[in-house]
Amino acid sequence: MLYENKNIERSLTEMGFEEFTEIQAKTIPLLKEGKDVIGHSQTGTGKTAAYTLPILERINYESNLIQAIILLPTRELAVQVKREIDKIGKYIQKLKTVCVYGGEPISKQIQALKRKPQIIIGTPGRTIDHINRKLIKLHNISFVILDEADEMLKMGFKEDIETILSATNAEHQTMMFSATMPKPIQNIAKRYMNDPVHVSVVTGEEANKDITQYYYNVNEKNKNEAVSRLLHVYNPKLTLIFCNTKRKVDDVTRELIKKGYNADKIHGELAQTARLDVLNKFHHEVLDILVATDVAARGLDIKNVGVVINYDVPEKAEFYVHRIGRTGRIGNKGYAFALVNRKDMGRLEQVMRFTKQPIKKRNIPTPEKVIAVKQEKELEEIREIINTQNTNRQFDLATKLLEDTEAVKVVCALLTKIEKKDTSGRIFGDINENISRSKGGRNDRGGRNDRSGRNDRGGRQSKENDRDFVRFHINIGTGVGLSPKKLAELISERTKLRNQQIRDITIRHAFSFFTVNRKHEKTVMKTLTNFTYKGKKASIQHAKEK
Repeated sequence: MLYENKNIERSLTEMGFEEFTEIQAKTIPLLKEGKDVIGHSQTGTGKTAAYTLPILERINYESNLIQAIILLPTRELAVQVKREIDKIGKYIQKLKTVCVYGGEPISKQIQALKRKPQIIIGTPGRTIDHINRKLIKLHNISFVILDEADEMLKMGFKEDIETILSATNAEHQTMMFSATMPKPIQNIAKRYMNDPVHVSVVTGEEANKDITQYYYNVNEKNKNEAVSRLLHVYNPKLTLIFCNTKRKVDDVTRELIKKGYNADKIHGELAQTARLDVLNKFHHEVLDILVATDVAARGLDIKNVGVVINYDVPEKAEFYVHRIGRTGRIGNKGYAFALVNRKDMGRLEQVMRFTKQPIKKRNIPTPEKVIAVKQEKELEEIREIINTQNTNRQFDLATKLLEDTEAVKVVCALLTKIEKKDTSGRIFGDINENISRSKGGRNDRGGRNDRSGRNDRGGRQSKENDRDFVRFHINIGTGVGLSPKKLAELISERTKLRNQQIRDITIRHAFSFFTVNRKHEKTVMKTLTNFTYKGKKASIQHAKEK
């Protein structure tokens, strides 16, 4: 990559830069001219380099004064940005940067600040702590950067940001980068920026076009198996798995480790040092899989993430964009998968409306498909060894093995010996769910999807095996306080059927429907006839054909 500053050009070449991204190409010339800039761009588009390059060119490295301050919402993002700046400025001998954030002993940061850095990278709260201690002085600042500004406002940093901006000298350049542009962002721009130029490289909230997106309908209990099969088939270098809760992150990580995967986790309850350690290992590819809550979804730039798996559909559609933005970074290709049970179909449709992009439905591979792909990869690896590696030192042992044993048997034994632990076949067969997408949130039997997820129990019921099931009508409903959960418990209590054996519950005011396997037909008719529920005499009959 050609760049006018040869020290910077050298580091950019080492980092693999070939050409500017759109946000860089539009922003860098404006910043070099000294203009204030508002950059509206999704994550993964190269924003850090967009503001770092002009800053590094214009800093006075002979001065002991702080000349640039970069504010970010999280400690992880601050550490990452410092790492990126240090890489770009690797061959600038007198460059000094310091990262300040909570969760780390303040004494360590005080010592670093005494070495007179030119650039401060930090979170708002800890930055104010150092300003109050007179360790960070902004009276001669040249550059102020607010990165992920919308996220800082969401996290309640509005007053802190204004406090910091008020402490700066009047003559400086301000740059603000944000994935969204809510009104509070616009108000800060009006108050603290000088006739800013607005640069936008997004249309609405579209997701990155370099990311191939699929969703899979799968029962909650089969999601771990679904993850295993997808990992076997796609075999990504690095994988990020997002869950909605800390508890789910813990559970999924534990199951992956049990299955032999090299995985770890990050969420808000972990100590800061542990979080940074895990992120550092993932960044350097010591870990293959990182399971996370949305704390890791914003701004983290891990170069080789091949696949993002939404184990849960996020509660807010915009989180989906931030999550999948961890792959397909700066021109690279990536995959984003969503595991969707019946009750989450509504959320998925909100995501598609928000991103203005369809997400294709795919089926989870069968164990046979997983094995076939695995064997094909093993063949490729063995052929690669034959064609490229010197295997002479194994010649004598190979000759001995073939003296009294058939070659095919020897190869089979060796493949068995080297075979990696493969638990993908623990749950056999097809684990895909038959869930219809339709307007109004109605399911494929005409009833509304109840929020309890009762329609999700029992797995697929496809057209070819409808004859194996029977649907019942019972004359009690919401009028006597019945809910899908209560009806399932009532049926289970009287028939001794497990909840998983009761399907497709639909509740109305005066009656309800449910489905069971035909082999339980007599039990249901016998146990649910002539009983009283909350003062109403209940009766059951076969549901009429539609």
